[in-house]
Amino acid sequence: MRKERGITLIALIITIVILIILTAVTISNVMNSNLFGLAKGAAENYIQAGKEEQDRIDKLIGRLDGSGVGEDSKVKAGEIVTKTEKDNYTDVEGRTATIPAGFKVSTKPDEQYIEDGLVIQDEQGNEFVWVPCYYGEKPEGTPNDVQAYKEHEYTETEDTGGDTIDAVVAKGWKTFQYTNFKDNWFDEAVEKRSVENGVETITKDENSYGNKSVKEYGGFYVGRYEAGWPDADTSDFTKDSATYMTDYDTESAKKNITTKKPVSKANVFSWNFINQPNSKTVSEKMYDGVTYNGGAQYSESVQSKLVDGTAWDTITNWIANNGIDVTISTSYGNYLNNSKKYTGWYAEHIVSSQVEGTKGGILGLLYANKFKKGSIQLQQKELTEDEWTEKKNDIGNKNDENNMTNNYFNTLIQIPTGSYEDFKLKNIYDLAGNMWEWTTEVDYYKREWKDNKLTSKETVETDAQFAVVRSGCFDHAGMYSPFCSRFGNLNASAALHVGLGFRVVLYIK
Repeated sequence: MRKERGITLIALIITIVILIILTAVTISNVMNSNLFGLAKGAAENYIQAGKEEQDRIDKLIGRLDGSGVGEDSKVKAGEIVTKTEKDNYTDVEGRTATIPAGFKVSTKPDEQYIEDGLVIQDEQGNEFVWVPCYYGEKPEGTPNDVQAYKEHEYTETEDTGGDTIDAVVAKGWKTFQYTNFKDNWFDEAVEKRSVENGVETITKDENSYGNKSVKEYGGFYVGRYEAGWPDADTSDFTKDSATYMTDYDTESAKKNITTKKPVSKANVFSWNFINQPNSKTVSEKMYDGVTYNGGAQYSESVQSKLVDGTAWDTITNWIANNGIDVTISTSYGNYLNNSKKYTGWYAEHIVSSQVEGTKGGILGLLYANKFKKGSIQLQQKELTEDEWTEKKNDIGNKNDENNMTNNYFNTLIQIPTGSYEDFKLKNIYDLAGNMWEWTTEVDYYKREWKDNKLTSKETVETDAQFAVVRSGCFDHAGMYSPFCSRFGNLNASAALHVGLGFRVVLYIK
């Protein structure tokens, strides 16, 4: 009996020792595995998630309450600003922007939030959207959606070089026939330009208009719409006065000029048939001599410019950060493969292609000679012989030899900029499709092509330039020519096209 009690006591002691050892090992494992740290981190993440969710709820409630203008904002909606002051506008979410003198904040609540695209307007009704961004290192406390003001750095796989256009379909910011194009912001006041053996060199000052606006004010403004032809406002159209064009030569002679100023307004047909140098000139002259409040000069507060590659890339990053796929933009742009139905004013152009087995190739674009109003499918449509017979009187450069026996005829639809709500991103219209848009990106290389591939390039010993266009067009598909695409094989001076326009940006002085 005593022996059994002795064995039981020893077993108890051994059990206690084992439990102590196991406890020590467990504690050691817990300490080494940072379990307490993980638990603390999880608790902190939970608290942070709760705060973020509450912020989202507060933001939603704030937006449901009405105005997006903050109580502390120096600038109120609908009031022309008389003096440019940094961060003079605050929205209800506490974010700030600078409204330049001569402009006013939109009175529409959904256009008063900086995150969604703050809209401003001048006395003439031209509208621009604030693009928040930063120069250099990202400042502490910068909201996540705010992007750096810089050009996109293409990787080798993103530059298709001389590859066929099919290469653009692959994911990524593809550039087609782009090579060595760089921004030409040339301003004598801040930059030095030289051309030697046809190769341009630009020495940029850190205080160029774009850099200065972003560094000092934290952003810039972009035209809310494609640059509009001032005489093509659909609000002035009637059934009998909606004439578009008679032929290519007449329209080019009328529009490839520098004596008019572009507008940035909704429901205006885009300014097309203009080359890159003239686009640049009229963009810079948009506010020359224009006054507000009875005499103050807009040119003292802002500098208007043709959109540059750096600005376009910054906008693209800003949009992409919002979850938008910028590499395939069919759903939010006017492309020939967009199946949406459009109602309003439009121009119906017709592309003529030869039937397989004849000479082959595309005969060209047959331009609409008048604007129409009604409902129409945006997607390219092949016409029947009866439809072609009915529509051929509505084109301005018809060729009597074109007939349904030898040719296909397909519709291509051009619409006024800002006329379709589905084509709006961050309150900016038509960034994808409708018009290719000239930029300041140029180079001096002449290209030679063989089998649709770039085989060589030689230096041009003149000021002849090739320039980049962005965004795609109504005669292209959204997967081939998306929002982020670049096309760079156009002679800057000679390229004039019905689907080629431009857009203006504003830099705060």
